[in-house]
Amino acid sequence: MSLKQIIIFLVFALLSIYTAFLNPHDSTIHLTQGQSLKLPTVLLLLGSILVGVIVTVFLFWTFNFKNALARWRTGFNNNRIEKRNLRVEALFKKGENFFICGKTDKSQALIEKVLDTSPEHVGALNLMGRILDATCKYDQAEIFHKKALALEPQNIHALYDLAHTYSKTDRQNEEISLLQKIQGMNPGTAGPILRLRDIYLKQKDWKKVCTLQKKVLPLLRENLEEWKKEQTNLSQYHVELGKQCLEKGNRDAAISAFKQALRVSEYCLPAYLSLGDVYLESGKQKQALKTWKTGFQKTGNKACLVRSQVALRDSENYQELLRTYEETLETSEEKSLLVLLLSTFYLEHGLEDKARHLLENNPSEHPLLHSLLLESAQHSGNGNQQSHFELTRDAVFALIL
Repeated sequence: MSLKQIIIFLVFALLSIYTAFLNPHDSTIHLTQGQSLKLPTVLLLLGSILVGVIVTVFLFWTFNFKNALARWRTGFNNNRIEKRNLRVEALFKKGENFFICGKTDKSQALIEKVLDTSPEHVGALNLMGRILDATCKYDQAEIFHKKALALEPQNIHALYDLAHTYSKTDRQNEEISLLQKIQGMNPGTAGPILRLRDIYLKQKDWKKVCTLQKKVLPLLRENLEEWKKEQTNLSQYHVELGKQCLEKGNRDAAISAFKQALRVSEYCLPAYLSLGDVYLESGKQKQALKTWKTGFQKTGNKACLVRSQVALRDSENYQELLRTYEETLETSEEKSLLVLLLSTFYLEHGLEDKARHLLENNPSEHPLLHSLLLESAQHSGNGNQQSHFELTRDAVFALIL
């Protein structure tokens, strides 16, 4: 018996003694008008208390049993729902694995069972959309993706997959809208921006491509290799923007785009070539030659030398380019193409002896072109030889451009 029970018992005992001492006579209880019952007052008091306790205990256990029954029923239902959910999730995972392995028929059969049991299973709805998308049933795929989004509007997987379905049906405006929504939900991620960029690449909207590419670069700084790759891409996109501006007749905007490409990457060969071409077409030969010279110094690509050679074909101010050719030949390990290029340069400017000496003392990996140029150097006065030389020169240039 606990201390609490002992104290309660003592209190009731003292109360009974006190009541009996103050009320030594009997109390009369009338059951009916003609029947009565005489009891000691203390017994009447204790009996009343006992009846109250019994009624209280009875009511307590009655309500407790009712609550226990409700809890048992709720627990039973929860267990049944949990078992059903576990069974559904097991089927869903199995169907997902089949889809990843390329078994779309088996995957579809399992996902249909999942949706029969749980028609609002977001993952299953979205996976069914992917299955239908993979089997080229784009309209049905769209329906399932939208059902998933109706239940979870912020579900990234469903948004991405619906955007993918739109891309398959060339609904680029809807795809762009979804990708912009995804980007708004996840502003620090590169994936949506790259997807948007790829759409604008297809549209050849180079201005928007460049804008998005600038946004994506800061998000890739942790991956240095990927960052360098995308930075190179940005310079190429600026070149394409410049070419597009040229097609529209906006030469100043084209020059600005080519310069921007070189600010992004000083090794962007197409930017050097295109910028030099624009300068040359604008009558700014000096700037064109300077641009190509810088391009050759930065990239080492012989296309810059060819551009300069063509520009100076009818000029007497070719000494600087000649020095560049000769200095490069002395330091280069791969001399074969340089020998051919320099020999064409010599022949263009009437330096046949130098061309002949160069060709006779340097073997080539292109023996046919080598022999044709040597023949041109040896028979430079022949009228037919000039046309042969031009054809040979163009063939040499084609190896580089």
